[in-house]
Amino acid sequence: MAAITKRRPTATQKRRNAHPTRRQARAHLLVIECDSKKLAGDGLNLGTAFGELVKGLFPTKRIAVVQTSTEDKLREDLAKAFEEHGCFRSVLIVGHSNPSGLMLTAEGLRSWDIVGRWLSLFEPEFLFLAACDAGRSVGVRGVFGSVRSLRQIYASPVEQYKIHTAPLGVLLYILLAHGKINAAQSQALRTAHYVLTGGQLFRWIRSESGPAEELRGYLWDAVGNGLHFGPWDLLESLLPTKQKH
Repeated sequence: MAAITKRRPTATQKRRNAHPTRRQARAHLLVIECDSKKLAGDGLNLGTAFGELVKGLFPTKRIAVVQTSTEDKLREDLAKAFEEHGCFRSVLIVGHSNPSGLMLTAEGLRSWDIVGRWLSLFEPEFLFLAACDAGRSVGVRGVFGSVRSLRQIYASPVEQYKIHTAPLGVLLYILLAHGKINAAQSQALRTAHYVLTGGQLFRWIRSESGPAEELRGYLWDAVGNGLHFGPWDLLESLLPTKQKH
């Protein structure tokens, strides 16, 4: 029987073996609607509606919607989303919250750093929070500290009303359409929205959440409190469309 000689790998094969398989690109958007039954009862189940809307607008984008009830079910649903899509470049969370944390499920409030731990699996770059007081500096630092991949967080530092969620949708549309958010355009949009509705939306970047940035963060918290006068509708005041009886 003739001996079998082992062939030496070619240069091309060596190059292939030297580099691991390219990682799958991130999916585009994960929407998490927290304690969905409670939000539906309050007429604030905006996550599901927005998720379906952007799926229709961007049929080629990979978008997933998760409605939460219990933490066990949430763990199962997030694992399923990760198995199907892998990591997500952006995450939108809709829920009830306060400066201390988020009602992630019906089982109670979870601190912002714990919320970040739930998200860290997906390695998002952008986080959009449609939740009250989610844009305060302490909570933002907690999320950034738990999610190392995060680059930007958009959230309100004060109470957020339904009318105040529009800029989040516009910014997400821009991100999905163009792959990035222009900082100047973002600032103009958020300023105009405050003038028209009283809604505040802060943009936080990672460098603003470091250990030497606490004082600046507290100053921004104070700015948010100082500018908070509740919601209004400037256009309706100037150009009323409702008949007065």
